[in-house]
Amino acid sequence: MDSKGVIQKIKDENVVFIDFWFVDIFGELHRMGMPSYNISETSIDNGLEKLDASSIRGFKSVNQSDMILKPDPSTFRILPKDYDEGNRKNARIFCDIYEGNTIEEKRYNRDSRGIAQKASKQIEQFGLTHTNWGPEIEFFVFDAINIYPSPYGATHSYGGSGYSIESKESPWTKGNVSTAIDLKEGYYPSQPKDTLDGFRKDVCDDLYNYFGIKIEAEHHEVATSGQCEINLVYDEMIVMADAVVSIKNLVRVKAKRRNKVATFMSKPIFGDNASAMHTHQSLWNKETNVMYDPDDEVAQMSQIGRYYIGGILEHASALCAITNPTTNSYKRLVPGFEAPVNICWGIGNRSVAIRVPMYYRNQEKSKRIEYRVPDPTANVYLLEAALLLAGLDGIKRKLDPGDPVEENVYKLTSEQKRKYKIGSLPVSLTGALDALQTDCKFLEDVFTKDFLDKYIDLKYTEFRDFAQTPTPWEISMYSDA
Repeated sequence: MDSKGVIQKIKDENVVFIDFWFVDIFGELHRMGMPSYNISETSIDNGLEKLDASSIRGFKSVNQSDMILKPDPSTFRILPKDYDEGNRKNARIFCDIYEGNTIEEKRYNRDSRGIAQKASKQIEQFGLTHTNWGPEIEFFVFDAINIYPSPYGATHSYGGSGYSIESKESPWTKGNVSTAIDLKEGYYPSQPKDTLDGFRKDVCDDLYNYFGIKIEAEHHEVATSGQCEINLVYDEMIVMADAVVSIKNLVRVKAKRRNKVATFMSKPIFGDNASAMHTHQSLWNKETNVMYDPDDEVAQMSQIGRYYIGGILEHASALCAITNPTTNSYKRLVPGFEAPVNICWGIGNRSVAIRVPMYYRNQEKSKRIEYRVPDPTANVYLLEAALLLAGLDGIKRKLDPGDPVEENVYKLTSEQKRKYKIGSLPVSLTGALDALQTDCKFLEDVFTKDFLDKYIDLKYTEFRDFAQTPTPWEISMYSDA
């Protein structure tokens, strides 16, 4: 759809307001709304002179703040009714961000969507036409999250803080006899224990009917207290990244309308499984899946596919700063909770960082890799771009990953891991940032040094704030030490 088609669609559908969507460098969604009568083909084609970039985290200083939002007409969609408490019909459109006050049109180098678009063009050098992506999006929907004395007080806890989680499915809430789910026993339960069956279906219906996003499956995940998963039918890189942003926002909006709270933080519950965003990837030259090799007896994985795996494993520690970007992310990456902690690959093996699914043999269309490290707090544009660039670096440098690991890696001894040359992922955000600082060359041509420096600096600041804040656990453990 072009700008003319957007204007016609607005008229045909009687759309009253348009929301212009973009994300900051950490993937948080921002929007600016305009009445439809104030929008023209020219404003879509030339862009909207509406962005004060100094007010967006990680963007511009106050003396260089004028920027342009340029709508992408292909992303125009009518929004579900949950987005407006009145009877207005609203639509949304994703925007690309451009520098203001320049002679020539110049894309802003800290625009995450622009980074992903730039990365997607790198594949042409390798004889590829496109890549396909299929994330598994996990999240929790609680009845309430109570933070004491307040969200501000928790991050500035001079006099102490705490929290509680409420859910009809939790084993710690009184009166939940018919709906309580024990820790790690939430995989595929039926109603009445699965209290969010209808919620997920409502989300999936809206994703398809309004956004055109196809769903492969939805279900309750392993953890108690409303852990959900929605799996998407694979699509090309930017289309899929836009879809993930749309899904995360829709889930939050629909939860709010039901007086619930949705969270994509990875590890909200002690002692239970956390939320991941396993990311499936494949490489294509027109109709040919270049990861597929029917003559490979082990994994039916081509040498190019193996090199791609080798590149991701080579840069896995540095990638964590992007794929697992919060201090909470590293409460998931610990042994015993089905999350990867070791840098290796395997076939149908869920204890490794990269899994090659092997439900059936001789299936070119479905040949792919699954990177199991990321979690849903990641900025999906940066996530896809970084994984792609790491994999392409592996192809360029012919980084063979070695033989796939068949054993349960969680049960291997340190000596066995050394034998298999299995490394470990960082155990903290600061460890991941240290790794990215020393291993960022494979990203710099696309991400730019300016972007990486800003991203790393802001994340180090976030970690330092976390590191000096006492927690209830520490007060309980050490106050009488």
